[in-house]
Amino acid sequence: MEKIADVCRKTLRDIDIIGRIGGEEFAVLLPETDLSKAMEVAERLRKEMMIQEIAVPQKTPVKFTASFGVVAISHENTTIDELLNQADSALYQAKEGGRNQVCIFKNTK
Repeated sequence: MEKIADVCRKTLRDIDIIGRIGGEEFAVLLPETDLSKAMEVAERLRKEMMIQEIAVPQKTPVKFTASFGVVAISHENTTIDELLNQADSALYQAKEGGRNQVCIFKNTK
């Protein structure tokens, strides 16, 4: 988790907020950021995480990837629970699509 925190500190702005949701899931809030910029940030984070290595004594270093679900606040999702559910939907779309990618939540209603 230390590597993830380092990548986030290096990549995110001071006003951005990151929190651990549980297990291996994190949420990043990007104030004053539109959907297009949020996609750019998620893609930068994904690429940075992909090149990281964690040293393991006398073994091959461990590498990891990350999948991201991105959503923007709209008139349809004004609560944090709605935003997190939509981001989670997009995250699972990224995972089902092969992992190590960024997906935007698309409302199918």
